[in-house]
Amino acid sequence: MRNALRRHALLNPAEQGFSMAPARGPEQRAGIPADRATLERIRAEFNEMRGFSPTPGQAARLFGLSREDCERVLDALAREGFLHRDQDGRYRAG
Repeated sequence: MRNALRRHALLNPAEQGFSMAPARGPEQRAGIPADRATLERIRAEFNEMRGFSPTPGQAARLFGLSREDCERVLDALAREGFLHRDQDGRYRAG
């Protein structure tokens, strides 16, 4: 039993069927970088931090996304009316 556990522990995560890459939903494969969970997480951050108005670069760093992907997500939330993009390029809720 101990040898079996040791042998199993030596496998890397990919060999165990795990991936270190983030899960990709159908939206990402279709060219939209965010899945529903990412959209909801970013929406929750704006709801939680009243007055939060990041630039796309600041939001990308905060949310752990590339700037391009983050801008797509923020633009999608703006198109649905959840966010508003100010003249200075910052995004605000409402």
